[in-house]
Amino acid sequence: MDYIRWLRERIGPEPVWLVYATALIVDEAGRILLQRRADFEAWGLPGGVMEPGESLLQALHREVREETGLSIRVERLIGLYTSPEFMVRYPNGDVVHPVTACFLARPAGGALRPDGRESLALDWVSLAELPPLPPWYAAMIADFRRHDPAAAFRTGAPGRLASRPGETIRRLRARVGSAPLVVPATSAVIFNDRGEILLQRREDNGEWGLPGGIMEIGERIDQTLVREVWEETGLEVEPLRLTGLYTDPAWTFTYPNGDRSQPVVACFEARIIGGHLQADGAESLEVGFFPPDRLPEPLDLRWRIRIEDARAGLPGAVVR
Repeated sequence: MDYIRWLRERIGPEPVWLVYATALIVDEAGRILLQRRADFEAWGLPGGVMEPGESLLQALHREVREETGLSIRVERLIGLYTSPEFMVRYPNGDVVHPVTACFLARPAGGALRPDGRESLALDWVSLAELPPLPPWYAAMIADFRRHDPAAAFRTGAPGRLASRPGETIRRLRARVGSAPLVVPATSAVIFNDRGEILLQRREDNGEWGLPGGIMEIGERIDQTLVREVWEETGLEVEPLRLTGLYTDPAWTFTYPNGDRSQPVVACFEARIIGGHLQADGAESLEVGFFPPDRLPEPLDLRWRIRIEDARAGLPGAVVR
């Protein structure tokens, strides 16, 4: 499936978010693999758009193999890049707000060769000899050099909401109907002073889950978290760290109205800095704090996994 072609046939060149998997591949000499892109004719890192029905890591391996001829061994997530500062207009006029996960990887096999379609040339380049790069690639390499994965989600300037909350997905659904969409979203793991976790009972299906929601065009993903938690629970929060990135196609979600979404969920641990706990009555029917060993039902497995990953306190984000 060519997701971009399918989507553009329905929405034209108007702004849309797309989820990208990008590989920062380092060889034994410490050099980075750069590709000469066919679309911009600029140097960058290999990678591409995640298609419905695959995970981010599956997309990463597929794109690297297609563009470079290499198989890779993935070591860790370098960062998640969602700033509207990185919005791009392609030469054909298409506008994209990218949501990009960049992974550190090592060569594991294959033969280096540009595909001649997306990659015009490939070259191993030392950090001291990097050519001029688009700002999003420069940010990824800077975070790799800094080795600060916990802060990488803040890379780039914060945005200003360009539309009303919920407008992006409503606009897309008006064009594509209930067909599967890859949707960037976020959820918050928030503990109180007693170690209890904040959950909301959702209006759409009546089940319990973590507060959060869908990213809008023009905002950064951590801003989405702050906005959604405020709307749904009445609390002001500050994101502390990215605890997980969840993209498994097995968790594709069908809403009661039939709309199908494959969420790419950035899960953050956040702390309360203000506000008053209350359900909004629109997206949240109830909100409350619960001991981790006495969570309410029904609570889907995906929420339990995100809670346990956050409680594990690992130094970097889990990718599932």
